[in-house]
Amino acid sequence: MTARIQDDLYMAVNGEWQAKTPIPADKAMVSADSELGDSIRETLVRDLSDIASGKKQADNQPLQYAAKLYAKAADKAARDAAGVAPVLPRLKYIESLTTLDAFKAALPELLAQQYALPFACWAMADMHDATVNQLHLASWGTILPDAALYREPSEDAKQMFAQWSAMADKLLLAAGYNEATAQVYIADALAFDQRIAALTPTNVEYADEKNLDNPYTWDELTASTSNTGLTAALATQLPSAPAKVNLFTPGVFKEANTLINADNYLQLQRAMIVNELIDDASCLSDDLRSEAGAYKRFLTGQEVPTDWTRHAFATVNALLAEPIGLYYGQTYFGAEAKADITAMVKQLIAEYERQLQANTWLSDATKQKAIAKLKTMKIKMGYPDQLFSMYEQLHFDDTDDLLSAMLKVQSQELAFRLAQVGKPVDRSEWAMPGHLVNACYDPSKNDITFPAGILQPPYYALDWSTAAKLGGTGATIGHEISHCFDNNGALYDENGSMNNWWTDADQQEFAKIVDAVAAQFDGLEADGAKINGRLTVSENIADNAGMDVALQLLGKNASADQLHEFFTAYAKSWATKRRPELAKTVALSDVHAPAILRVNVPVKNFNSWYAAYNVQPDDGMYMDPAKRIMIWDK
Repeated sequence: MTARIQDDLYMAVNGEWQAKTPIPADKAMVSADSELGDSIRETLVRDLSDIASGKKQADNQPLQYAAKLYAKAADKAARDAAGVAPVLPRLKYIESLTTLDAFKAALPELLAQQYALPFACWAMADMHDATVNQLHLASWGTILPDAALYREPSEDAKQMFAQWSAMADKLLLAAGYNEATAQVYIADALAFDQRIAALTPTNVEYADEKNLDNPYTWDELTASTSNTGLTAALATQLPSAPAKVNLFTPGVFKEANTLINADNYLQLQRAMIVNELIDDASCLSDDLRSEAGAYKRFLTGQEVPTDWTRHAFATVNALLAEPIGLYYGQTYFGAEAKADITAMVKQLIAEYERQLQANTWLSDATKQKAIAKLKTMKIKMGYPDQLFSMYEQLHFDDTDDLLSAMLKVQSQELAFRLAQVGKPVDRSEWAMPGHLVNACYDPSKNDITFPAGILQPPYYALDWSTAAKLGGTGATIGHEISHCFDNNGALYDENGSMNNWWTDADQQEFAKIVDAVAAQFDGLEADGAKINGRLTVSENIADNAGMDVALQLLGKNASADQLHEFFTAYAKSWATKRRPELAKTVALSDVHAPAILRVNVPVKNFNSWYAAYNVQPDDGMYMDPAKRIMIWDK
């Protein structure tokens, strides 16, 4: 029986799709965006294969390398024939580092050659001066999907550790280790993971971007990591020693000399061996890449390994997505559509400015700063005008096996990125490739990106009505624009620097709204998982604001038919079906609420919803007026 739209908008629109659409055994979920992504991938796999075989000419050298790398990833026979052999030299090298002094001496090479290290480093905008690149550091991730799970041991956590250990055991045996050695290595890796987890922020803490801002001087980092010689290794890749760095996981680096010392070094060494094997196995034979994915499949409920072709495409996409996306945008997305969607973005920005000018709870000073962010926001629609310069420098040899080729490209990218520390940020770089079915706002660049991949049905089409365009993608564009004002975006000024531009009184008023939005979602259930309203609050604020601005652009006198088009298009864009295991895992870690809630909760805040379908107090989609939230438009 079809749900009444007044009781459940999501199921009324998507119920038939939900009932008839199976989740393939090699997936943990299906959705409107995954179905579109599958179609895009099929097109690109065909084109990349034709480029690799010479049937089609590449427009540039990076695209040629992307096609060659796809061919290596897709060559199942070659990968199966090589088996575990490509990773063995790397494991033996880590094995040879039997003391902390040996590790310290080898760290420059380990860093340059992309070995599995207990930290990651990258260059991005300085949080306090977004015009300049800064070095940022974080520790490697924990085995469990949230550091909070280590605080109170549970049966769920016990099962996760058991599944991870079983995966690691099989990979170690395949690499030639005997069972006794494998068990020792796994025990040490688990022990090191426990000590890392005790110093790692929880996902809720990560969701508040203030917690990512932890400046640390180079001298402080040198002192606190002296046991490993971290800064000496980094200096081999950096133009010069920076005065300051930023730490995403400050506890780990400040306690590094306790975490890693001569007495406990073997824990780290063995953890590195296990993680190196897990990381690299995805580039090895079919059976090894399958085994390396077992833990993730346990967490998501995916029944069988990812389809080989999809896996091969994901492998090359992880490194060379931009040249693939530029090709896709230029080939399959038109200039007319790019101009049309850009015009809609400008209209939405103008509507936000109107809302802010009319806002009754913000001070004039804060309003003007917010409007300055709108006026300087960079719009990136469809695909970049040109390829980012880094991709011209990435290469590998035709004779390289897949793992060697991947590691070469990763090493070259790291060298390029770290060479940018202290240099101006290139704001022309896109955060997403042109073929991706996704969108984002980057607070450090104050830009919004909507790739060509998402600018097609069921999100957008050039010949759609205004109502359908606004419901299908306009509300999502509004969502991304809203991120420049939300509880995280409000931390950054119009230049992208972390700079508090709110008055204290405005912050106090906004904190009440944040609390109210968190409360709207907290404890709600979807697919058997309870939602953490605080973890998801930033995205839920953006959904609310995005819907509001899109409805306002549709107009206060929109007809019932136009409103029906709007809400139907919005609901269709969120069609999603996922396994219970995935729902449980993402509820711990994802800052986004489940799709059904992202449809059914925001709409209940707006008068247009009640006018469109004559929703009454005894209907399931009714909300008491006193509990309705409008953020900027009041």
